[in-house]
Formats: sequence, structure tokens, C-alpha cells
Amino acid sequence: VKTVAAYSFPYHDAGGHAVQELAFALATAVEHLRQLERRGLGVADVAPRVLFGFSVGSHFFMEIAKLRAARMLWARVVDACDGGESAARMVIHARTSSWNKTKFDPYVNILRATSEAFAAVMGGADSLHVGAFDEPLGPPSELGRRIARNTQIILREECHFDAVVDPAGGSWYVEKLTAEVAEKAWALFQQVEAAGGMLAALSKGIPQRQVAETAQQRRQAIAGRREVI
Repeated sequence: VKTVAAYSFPYHDAGGHAVQELAFALATAVEHLRQLERRGLGVADVAPRVLFGFSVGSHFFMEIAKLRAARMLWARVVDACDGGESAARMVIHARTSSWNKTKFDPYVNILRATSEAFAAVMGGADSLHVGAFDEPLGPPSELGRRIARNTQIILREECHFDAVVDPAGGSWYVEKLTAEVAEKAWALFQQVEAAGGMLAALSKGIPQRQVAETAQQRRQAIAGRREVI
């Protein structure tokens, strides 16, 4: 049973980029470890009960790299805390992005959610939520739920991607991108730790300001046709 959550959803949905999502989710998990340790629970007890949640956006290879880098960094954290190999296994719940879905052409959302679900599986997600294509319009319809559900079934039963361990591993491009994302996310994570941890950083508004700046840059890039939704 997973009883402790470390989610990146708020940062993704607010317009943050992959490095911010990863660093802030990692810092959240470390804050949980720290707080529960003060209450008498060791890393070996807490770490296996942490569930990480990541949104998966439309930048296919970046999202694969993000999930792969997350496992590397969490293993580094748990190892530094003497948590043991079994405690270092990260459990990831992925969700297709809601940031890039549209009300105006909702059937395009089917294509976006499909590529995002594919990236989540390639990145090694343990569980997956595929958003219905008509979610931006309100409660999803039966058709929307059925297509979302069948997207997962096809990836598992027809493509057999759940039977492959790290299917993107060995690709020079993906490995290099994973290493770069991990390095930058670790640097940002260390900045949060230097600020006193995630709770203190949130109180100071550090993650909020950084994500807001990124979101503004993305909006400007979209308005100038430099980035496409």
C-alpha cells in the first residue's frame, strides 16, 4: 500500500518544464522522509510506501527521459539515506497532460493522449491514467472513457510494451537526454534543499515563481509561433 504521495501534477499543469517537475517532486518526497523520520519512521519504512505521480506531456523523448531520470535520482537519494536497494525502487503513476488539451478541437486530444501514454510506458511508468479526450469540456462521456481505456489496453495487449524492461534503454539519444535531465534536476533539487527543503521553499514562493516564469516564457513562445500546442 502506497500511503505517501509526491506529485508533480501541480507544476506541470501550471506550465512548468520537465526539470522543474522532477526536482520539485523529488524535493517533496525528501521532505516527507525528513518529516516522518522526526516521527520515528526510518527511510527503509517510508521509501517503499512513496508513490510518485508525473504528468506526461507532448515532448515525447523528453518525457521518457524524465521518468527514467526520476528513478536514477530517487535511487541516489535513498542510497544517501542508507535506505537499501529494495527501498530505492521508485513506483511511478503517470497521467497524460491536461495542460495541452483543447476544447476547440477535442478529437486532437485523442492523438496527444495516445502519444503521451506511449511515452509514459516507454519511460517505465508502473500505472497510468489516460485522460478522456472530452475532459476539457466537462465530465467525460462514455465514448471518451472507452477510448482512454482502450488506449491502455492496446499498448499492453497488442504492443506488449509492459513485457519489456526499459525499452528506451541503450538509445544514445535517450540515454544522453536522460543524463542531462537528471543533472539539471539534481542541481535544482539541491537549490531547494539549500533553501531549507520543499516546505520552506514553498513558504518562500520559490517553486511558484520559477514555474510562473517558465509558463510565461511558454505562452510567449506559443504566441510567437516558436512553440506549438
